[in-house]
Amino acid sequence: MLLDLSIVVAVYNEDPRNLLRLLERLWKVISAENLAYEVIFINDGSGPETSKALRQISSEVDYVKLIELSRNFGQQAAISAGLDHAEGQAIVNLDSDLQDPPELIPQMVKKWRDGYDVVYAQRSTRRDKFGKRFSAYLFYRLLGAVSSVKIPWDTGDFRLMDRRVLQELRSLPEKTRFLRGLIPWLGFKQIGIPIDREAREVGETAYTLRKLVSLALDGLLSFSLAPLLVIPTIGSVVLLTGMITIAAAMIKPFGNGVLIGVFACLTGLQIICTGFVSVYLSKVMEEVRGRPTYVVSERLGLGFARSEKDEVEQVAVEQQATAVSNSRSKIGK
Repeated sequence: MLLDLSIVVAVYNEDPRNLLRLLERLWKVISAENLAYEVIFINDGSGPETSKALRQISSEVDYVKLIELSRNFGQQAAISAGLDHAEGQAIVNLDSDLQDPPELIPQMVKKWRDGYDVVYAQRSTRRDKFGKRFSAYLFYRLLGAVSSVKIPWDTGDFRLMDRRVLQELRSLPEKTRFLRGLIPWLGFKQIGIPIDREAREVGETAYTLRKLVSLALDGLLSFSLAPLLVIPTIGSVVLLTGMITIAAAMIKPFGNGVLIGVFACLTGLQIICTGFVSVYLSKVMEEVRGRPTYVVSERLGLGFARSEKDEVEQVAVEQQATAVSNSRSKIGK
């Protein structure tokens, strides 16, 4: 059976109640559109409670696929795993915490049918804590200012993409993936839909400050040369400062305290510059090693069984059509 939609949901230590509510809300909005769809859960190294809930859901719901990763690889890698297993003509990615409303999917589908290849949700308001709101606001504007690609402000990973966009995305060789930048880089016809992002109602977020910083660095280093350009800028400032200091010392001599301070500043700046280069080199090393973005330990769920059955039936139909065609050719002779 040809699927209209694949819903990709990366999960890490999510409250099981949210998983059930997500399925219920997806069923209400998508069944009303009379679309054939599948839900692909990616278990990104969750604990026993979430893992058990995912296994139970995948064994009871016939349109659910469960991909178990061998460990926690991170959100972007988990989403990539789901995209690699998607069979729909359009693919929607959303978070498992229900802060991204599934009720927006029909609007996305309408835009897709109108000819748009990518439809992304753009957050007009968000009800997160102040620290998260401010850091997100700052990150998107900084990234937009220095990025070589126009990345829409205030957009997460909640988006719909056409299958041909997915095929091009799969062909990209990067191992470290920042999907919010890669998809705009691909081009195609893209449009945003404004949403009011809800606050989390159940459970606690598993997206720690360390993960947010890591995601921000991946985006900055993958789509901007600005950190490298900072080095010669700092060097020029330091050189100018040194020249001014020498000139001032020749006009009016002063003690060693200033000299010590100048050396300390120079040392600190050298360390900062070396740190920027080291981060870039570490990213280059990750790509050169060629390690996979993720490792799958198991593929479970009734959704996989249904896909295999559909594939067998499709092969049988094609074989039957070929046999009929050969028979007609023989009769014609």
